[in-house]
Formats: sequence, structure tokens, C-alpha cells
Amino acid sequence: MRFQAFLIAMICIGTVCAAAAGAGIQTHVAERVETDLIITKNNDYVALYGVRLVKETQDPTLYRKAQRFLQQSFEPPSFRLDVQAFQESGGAQNRYGDLHGKIVLANGAWLQEQLIAQGYGVWSGAPDYPPALRQRLVQAEKSAAIEKLGIWRSFKIINANQPTRQFWNGQFIVAKGVIREVFRGASATYLNFGEDWRNDFTVAIPSWSRKKFERGDWKIENLKNRSVTVRGLVRFYNGPYLELDFPEQLEISDAVGEG
Repeated sequence: MRFQAFLIAMICIGTVCAAAAGAGIQTHVAERVETDLIITKNNDYVALYGVRLVKETQDPTLYRKAQRFLQQSFEPPSFRLDVQAFQESGGAQNRYGDLHGKIVLANGAWLQEQLIAQGYGVWSGAPDYPPALRQRLVQAEKSAAIEKLGIWRSFKIINANQPTRQFWNGQFIVAKGVIREVFRGASATYLNFGEDWRNDFTVAIPSWSRKKFERGDWKIENLKNRSVTVRGLVRFYNGPYLELDFPEQLEISDAVGEG
């Protein structure tokens, strides 16, 4: 019995016990916040996965408010990291070792949802995000946009069918519109939002990503005449051009657009 207790004690690392980790709940103590990373007492790095925080260059005042909110969120510093759904989806950690999960504060609030709901950031379109949690973040974003909170005082959803003429050079955008045509090429599948792909807004899904988007009999071609919202980094290439690497970057509306 003593030997069994000794083994259990040995496999408990820092504040996280292997038994608890197996159940998908980890307990951590925050030491400091570095922009969009929480560094714990055990030197674990926990990412604000799913949230694209406002940048200092984008809005310095709002950036400082967001950082103060983060600092205050960890008073007291203990928090829980629910990783079970992320383990099941394969997104519990990135290649740098940063931990991904649902960050639950001492008061029971879900930190990522709070940040988006108050307009300190937007849903990032993070890959392998558990669908139920993703929907909550999307809904929090919609509510913040309606109320014009924080970032939504200046950040606008782009009309993909009639995009504004401006210099596109790697900005993160959210765009919504009806897909007018779908063209499957050898290197990519193109979603065209206008009649002239040489000038209009275009979304490209690289060939290596296609299988992530297609399930069973459903094909990307089924998106023709559908209203969608896409997000990611846009650049200029025959008009505004955005590549989708992950299906989490695309949301399909219930409504079907007019052909």
C-alpha cells in the first residue's frame, strides 16, 4: 500500500497530478502574463488559444486595457485548464510546447470567452478547436460586434462581394459574403465572390487542405451560392486573396444566397 502511494506521489508533477491530467483537468498557478501567453509557477506556457487579441499597433489604448484585464483575471492566480476536448480533437499543444485548453478562472469564468465578449479580441479560427466551444466563441464575437464593444468600434466585417479598395498586405480580416463560383484546380480550390476573379475577393483552399474540409459526400463545390464567413490573413493577388488552411476559418450560414 505504501509503495502504491509512493508511485502516485511520484507521478504527480508540480501542481498537476497525472490522475487529474488523465481526466482532462489541470490545475495551474499563474506567475505572469506575456501578451497572449500565461506563464505558470512551473514554467508551463498556456496560450490564449482561440483568441486573436487586439494588437498594440492596432489600438494602443485598447491593447493596454486588454493587458490590464488579463493581469486582473489572475487575481487570485490559480486557474484550471480543461484540455479533455482538445486532447480528443488533437489540439492540446502546439509544436512549441504551449498548452491549449479552456482556461477557467478562479471565479469560474472561461477566459477566452470573456476576452472576446468584451471586445478585447476576435475568434482566431484556430485549428482543431472543439466544435461546441468554437460555437460559443463565435457567438460571443457576434454579441460584441452588435454592441460595438472594444475592437468592434473600428474593426469591420468586410463585404466579400463588394470589398473596399485598399492596400492588402497580410492584415487579419473577417469577411462575409455569398460564394458565386467554385473552381477546383490542381494546386487549390478557389472560392470566388465576384464575376471577375482577377479583381474580386477570392478565397483559396490549398490542395493539401481539401480533405480537412470535405466529409463523406459533402464537397467544397457545395459551397456555391452559400453565404459564408471567412477569416485569416489577406494579401493582394488579383484582388483581395485569402488562403484557408483549416475548416475552423470558415463558417457557413443557414441562408442560401441567390445565384
